[in-house]
Amino acid sequence: MKKLLTTGAGALLLALSFAGAALAAAPSAQVFDAVRKPESLDPQWRARLCALLPQPCDVQALSLHRPRGAAPAEYVVLSAEPLAMARVRRGAGAAGWQLDLLHDFSGYAASMKKEDPERADARLSLAPALYPLAEGQWAVAVLQTVSEGYSGGGASFDTADFVPLEGGKAVHEGIPFSCSKMVRACFSEKEYKTSKHCHDESFGSLRIAYAEATKPGAPYGWNYTWLQSEWPQNEPRSATTTTRIQFTARTTERAGFCGGPQ
Repeated sequence: MKKLLTTGAGALLLALSFAGAALAAAPSAQVFDAVRKPESLDPQWRARLCALLPQPCDVQALSLHRPRGAAPAEYVVLSAEPLAMARVRRGAGAAGWQLDLLHDFSGYAASMKKEDPERADARLSLAPALYPLAEGQWAVAVLQTVSEGYSGGGASFDTADFVPLEGGKAVHEGIPFSCSKMVRACFSEKEYKTSKHCHDESFGSLRIAYAEATKPGAPYGWNYTWLQSEWPQNEPRSATTTTRIQFTARTTERAGFCGGPQ
């Protein structure tokens, strides 16, 4: 699953730097910030980065990010097809990009859909972050997105499998990650003209707090909190309410998850 394009001690240092420079600090996720205008770096960045990834590669399934605290030329590319994460470097010349480190999760994606047919129709992607498992050990969030369309509305539900960078099975599976739902509540011209809000709307997202390891090398504790906001029909935005609920991998049903997929 992991492919290093360096050797010896340099490869080890590169793998560690992939997670940022804050290993000695309290456990926290390492976030990648989206590059808002990647075409300004390279108008052909999609095709050139696809060429560095496992094939076949969908040029429209890429997103470009910057690791916080990284050197100016260092980037992370996330791919949904194939499901992969790569550390790349922007250089000079016509090609312009160099592959430093690759993590290929296409095998995990294939086995996941084979073992669980109910998830075969889900759209897969990677969240733009690394999540701490233990000292020097990190995971990615493989997101499974289910979307629903309604008349005048719709919904999207993301669950996450947290998979180690080194590969293997997920260490946390089927965790509610984010959701949004909009259900139409106005059906006449009069209602549209007089209602303060013509939809019932819900938005939810996951927060993770990390506890220090109980002994050197032991895994960090993960504590989940679900935040969900509700904006009811015919109410101003100021009427939005937010709830905060703690749950575990065994009590995911406690997360509101915007009512869940139908």
